Amino acid sequence: MTQERRIPRRIALIGFGALGQVLAGELQAGHVPGAEFIGALVTGTQTHADLQPSWTRLDDLLAADPDLVVEVAGQAALQSHAPACLGAGCDVVAASVGALMDSSLRNRLWDCARQGGSRLLIPSGALGGLDYLRAARRVGAVQVSYRGCKPVAAWRGTEAERLVDLSAIDKSTVFFRGGAEEAAARFPKNANVVAALALAVGDPLAVTVELVAEPGANANRHELTAHGAAGTIRLSVENSPLPANPKSSRITAFSILETVASHGGEL
Repeated sequence: MTQERRIPRRIALIGFGALGQVLAGELQAGHVPGAEFIGALVTGTQTHADLQPSWTRLDDLLAADPDLVVEVAGQAALQSHAPACLGAGCDVVAASVGALMDSSLRNRLWDCARQGGSRLLIPSGALGGLDYLRAARRVGAVQVSYRGCKPVAAWRGTEAERLVDLSAIDKSTVFFRGGAEEAAARFPKNANVVAALALAVGDPLAVTVELVAEPGANANRHELTAHGAAGTIRLSVENSPLPANPKSSRITAFSILETVASHGGEL
């Protein structure tokens, strides 16, 4: 007899920025039936008077006995907090997928998950097609070319400002070409999708990356071509930016929410 997978009842967040606030609102509105938002670990200096409960220590979050912890606070927070959550038996949804390009962190999290009998869950984020890539790699090696195009404003406050004069751009401009590991390390708030691609095909070296600033654009566009023994996929996705944070796509929050609802997408 197959045991039905249970939707996690008690959901806690690590981080309460733009993504976290969307997730909390959706959970509190009952858009994942049976799931309960129980609070968030506030990792920054900003206070949220309307957030009850909130915690500043991970021990307090774990004492609240969540079934699932969702990280939406950045790579440093995933590195700092996910091992203890996994080791305590809590499944973790990792929004900051770029951190997993660090093989030592990846192996540490897997070890903690094995020890705790828990799972590390990876949302699709701003891009589709990852299920195809995971299946294709079972047939043979897959090579991926990725091009990420975002409005100029989405690149402000990032490494892009050191590579190109964003204020002087008047046409579509490629400012970075390189591999998945370098892209994820240098653009941690913009290139999580690159890391998701690398994990899907099982080899960061198989993913080449171009990052583009586009004046006048009002969407985040992701383009990929992947080919291998299984065949070829070409995909282009245009996502509306998250209003409170244009570096993220609006769909990212709902991809995370879907991962919570299905409690799937494990590495």
